[in-house]
Amino acid sequence: MNDPTTRAAAAITEALRDGHDVAELIAHALCQVAADEGGIEEVLRNRSRSWEAGHVRSLMEGTVGPDGEGLEAYRKAADAEGLAVGTDRRAAEPEARPVVRESALRYAEELRSNPGEASADGHAGWECGAGASLHVEAMTPGPGRLGKLHGVVYVCPEHRAAAEERVKAGGYGPEVNPAPPSHQWDPWPCGHVTAYRAAALAALAGQQETGASR
Repeated sequence: MNDPTTRAAAAITEALRDGHDVAELIAHALCQVAADEGGIEEVLRNRSRSWEAGHVRSLMEGTVGPDGEGLEAYRKAADAEGLAVGTDRRAAEPEARPVVRESALRYAEELRSNPGEASADGHAGWECGAGASLHVEAMTPGPGRLGKLHGVVYVCPEHRAAAEERVKAGGYGPEVNPAPPSHQWDPWPCGHVTAYRAAALAALAGQQETGASR
């Protein structure tokens, strides 16, 4: 497959079938390219005035800010990982503790109060005012090589172990990843849960003992 569109579509399809948030994946991938190339407009330099470019520009600005102020987090993440093939992206926890913005707190509460059709949000139940620098993902094997994602607990390093235990108690395998750069720049509150099945939400929010088999 030499066509870039075909290769990109294959990667997106695999992530979609494995339960990953495709919109978030695309936003973060574009912002990583922007950080590597020198800015949002550099991503669009080959045809910057097209209607597609306008939508992509809005997506990136919504992720890292209208002036690209959040791109520095992507640069730091890339530097830390070395951009090497085979680099373990389940890396050590970031040193700085991100601060939760009031807007993020309000949005998290809004999501918890208004569950969607494809996903729903909750809270793990502990009290913590820190921003989430880690994602503890609830996984089961397959069908693709990425594994199937059932939900995420967003946590600070101090609550990592509690989140992993919660995931295990639900019958899932925990996978811990650093939060994407934009989430470190504008983090979720520690303890926020996003799940893609009702059973997963109940398990990760501590409302029942098992979720993976339901």
